[in-house]
Parts: sequence; structure tokens; C-alpha cells
Amino acid sequence: MPNTRLNITLPSPIVDDIKALYGHRGLSQFLEEAAREKLDEVKKKAYKGLIEGYKSTAEETKEVLKKFEPAVTEKRDV
Repeated sequence: MPNTRLNITLPSPIVDDIKALYGHRGLSQFLEEAAREKLDEVKKKAYKGLIEGYKSTAEETKEVLKKFEPAVTEKRDV
């Protein structure tokens, strides 16, 4: 996967803590992992709302599809 170079500003105490735990070269890896975890969390919340919406209309959708079933399953002389 291609990378994009960024110029970001973070509070010095945060950067110092990350460097102390992961070393200077571990800063990018830490930020990538943190961003990935946060994105996963945000996506899960968004998808959860979509899934709940689909589930709430599932029965209604089934009823509508039943009305169209004969048209879809009938044999045609084409």
C-alpha cells in the first residue's frame, strides 16, 4: 500500500511519551496503528446504525419482495 507523507502537529508531551515507549522510528508505526484502530471504531459505529436500519425494515422488505415473486419466477416465451 502506498504511503503519504504528512506534516502534523502534536503536543510535545504526547510525542515524548510515544518516543519513550516506541523509539523515534516507532512514531509513524504507532500513529498508523492508532489511526487504524480509531477508524475501525468509527466504521463499526456507522455500520451498526446501517445494520440496525436494515433489520428494522427487513419484514417490510420481505413482504414487498413476495409481491414481485410471481413476476420473477414465471416462465416467459421470449
